[in-house]
Amino acid sequence: MSESLRFERPPVQEVTLAFMLQPMGRLQTLDLAPLRVEWRADYPQLQEVAPLSPWNPSDRDSVEFVRSGLSWPMGLCSFSTESGDRKIRFQQDRFLLSWSFGEGVQEYPGFQVLKSELLGKFAQFSKLVHEATDAYPSVKRVDVQYVNLLPDISAHDCMAGILNGWSSPSTFPFRKPDYSGFRVHYQESELDANVAVLVGVDSVVGESPSGDFVDSATISLDAEAVVGEGHEYPATLDSAHDVLTSAFLEVTSEEMRAQWGEIS
Repeated sequence: MSESLRFERPPVQEVTLAFMLQPMGRLQTLDLAPLRVEWRADYPQLQEVAPLSPWNPSDRDSVEFVRSGLSWPMGLCSFSTESGDRKIRFQQDRFLLSWSFGEGVQEYPGFQVLKSELLGKFAQFSKLVHEATDAYPSVKRVDVQYVNLLPDISAHDCMAGILNGWSSPSTFPFRKPDYSGFRVHYQESELDANVAVLVGVDSVVGESPSGDFVDSATISLDAEAVVGEGHEYPATLDSAHDVLTSAFLEVTSEEMRAQWGEIS
């Protein structure tokens, strides 16, 4: 299903594809210094900040003090384009690729293009990790996240539409709120029991062509899957994307998809 859903004008605002790794305690930023040279042409902006919290709940309870003589924990390294529309981030327990789309930025090229970029950059990362630690990164979980912009549709009306299957009329039954948020999480999707999916709707203030502020909304979808024993993580990434695509069909209407130029 990964390539079966296409639009002439996709509403995609941001996509993040991520590999969650077995923590690599021996890995240090200097081990990956060659990436600064290899990626400079496409990703010239470099930043290193404090690492993100461990993705694995069992690792979050462990506290280790850095004593004299021990290596400092590796930070979160971020490589980005001049415009900031593409980013590659990594630390000892994850590797992420993010692309942003919209006004003044490139159009969404499709999942396979992003997946190819992710796998290519991760292969370069893995080679250096192996040279430094004598082991390759072990992918334990994959994540696929999409943020879709719905201009001129308020978050509360979007929430009402999703809850009643976009039957007419799909309007919020109470007075207009200042902000609306909506979350639905499925631990096991119907399409693949190995994939969990989160659907979120949030308010966002947009601007019309005339310059007036209008209520708009974002629909966020996040699919994550554990990479099972003997399974290949690229195939698991495909499965997570298939579940996300199915969820997107469930929370949008035929009228919306027609406006976006759905290609059958």
